[in-house]
Amino acid sequence: MSSIYVREAVENDIETISELVARLKMLNEELDPHFKAVSNINEIAREYVEKAVQDENTKILVAVDMATADIAGIIILRVEDRVFYEPRKKAVITDFYVKAKYRRKRLGSILLDEAIKVAKEMGAGIITAVYPAGNSIADSFYKKAGFKDFQIEKYKPLD
Repeated sequence: MSSIYVREAVENDIETISELVARLKMLNEELDPHFKAVSNINEIAREYVEKAVQDENTKILVAVDMATADIAGIIILRVEDRVFYEPRKKAVITDFYVKAKYRRKRLGSILLDEAIKVAKEMGAGIITAVYPAGNSIADSFYKKAGFKDFQIEKYKPLD
């Protein structure tokens, strides 16, 4: 994918990134009914992205198609302090989305590689990814990239 480059998000990207985050959350809903998107998903996604852009512990990377100047994909990671464990800093990939026409062309791997570089620059000693348990596409992608099971999160609805 020589016509793609990855850079850190800027204020002018907020609208497009918000749309992609909303798409991701709606895709999560399609894959798993436990991830029911809120009715005002677009508004909430915009607020989320606006805060993330300002947060010094969060980085948003965008993959840009040089031919069209379109944002082809995004990855959002946040660095957290693991107070009780070494390495102390952990990067968490919270959102990762590639537009349909750019899938199966290694763009996800390019974004992930850049996210790993950024995580290291931010002092993280490990990187994790958070996604719905029913997302077999993400599961396969991360396994191929060398990710291993790290932590289990269980839930119980409170009716």
